[in-house]
Amino acid sequence: MKSKLFIVLSALLVASFVIAGCAPAAAPAEEAPAAEEVPAEEEAPAEEPAKVFKVGYINADLENPAWNAVGTGFTDKAIELGMDAIAVSSSGQAATQFEHAQDMVTKQYDAVSISGTDSSSVNAAVKEFNTADIPVWILHIMPDDSEAKFVSMVDAQNEGGNYDAGKYLADTYAAKGMTGTAAEITISLARSNGAARHAGFKKAMDEAGIEFPEANIKESITYTRDESYTFAQDLIAANPDLSIIWCNYDEAVLGAMKAVEDAGKVEEILVGGFDGSPESLKAVLDGKINVMAIQPLYYHGTIVAQQMFDFFVNGTQPETVSTDCPLVTTENAAAEAEQYLSALHGPTATFPE
Repeated sequence: MKSKLFIVLSALLVASFVIAGCAPAAAPAEEAPAAEEVPAEEEAPAEEPAKVFKVGYINADLENPAWNAVGTGFTDKAIELGMDAIAVSSSGQAATQFEHAQDMVTKQYDAVSISGTDSSSVNAAVKEFNTADIPVWILHIMPDDSEAKFVSMVDAQNEGGNYDAGKYLADTYAAKGMTGTAAEITISLARSNGAARHAGFKKAMDEAGIEFPEANIKESITYTRDESYTFAQDLIAANPDLSIIWCNYDEAVLGAMKAVEDAGKVEEILVGGFDGSPESLKAVLDGKINVMAIQPLYYHGTIVAQQMFDFFVNGTQPETVSTDCPLVTTENAAAEAEQYLSALHGPTATFPE
């Protein structure tokens, strides 16, 4: 017989089960109302980055100091204006020049400038850019084919500058009572600027009645100072009465100056030149060269870069520019020479020690 305590506990347990079974199920928790979606503020569209124009310059021969000054002026100004710029050298080779043109077409340059190895060889390179609709600027050496199109040209008054310098030499010749012949060391006469420089100097000699035989014209091949030194030595040896040597680029005038010094004929032979480097201007100051006709080489490069930028950014149509060629002479060098340094070879140019 079960104890009363057991019976009571059993009854309580059954009662608890009944109560639990009859209790209503707990209501499910209400879901929190979904948060109202707040539209994000519309972001302003990002500004398109400014286009960086890719521009190039194919230089006849960057190894030559004068050409290097043009190339440096171009790249300095182009980079200052925020363009992606390069100057490459043809090293005097027409084939290299054309290869550079093909490369720039392939790389889709926005604009190019070119100084040809001569006026004929440059035609193919210019036409390569014409076919690709890449605008071309000419620096100094004009194509001789009218089908080779360019938007503008920058150079100096080649004929006028050489005429003025030649006239100065002729006047000095007369003042000194000289009676001898004249000679010239020239850049390639197949270049438009070479032909113009020769024409200017010849005109001055013809007007002054100074004998200037064709045999006394030496046309450069390597454009080095050593080549010019040898040319000048040959001219001095072949012409005992030589009174004038005109050189229409810097390395030539410096080579000729040395040959005249070595021959002991500084007082007998007048020497003049075209372009104007720090070294040649210093030689005028020192009385070793009689005259230099100034061609602002570095400045010419900057003109082209600025024209390219204005053409792309402002739609400004480029204009052909031909700068004057002031003379630095024995008489005015102390006052005039230094002011041309930056235009010739850049803002850091100084006279050599």
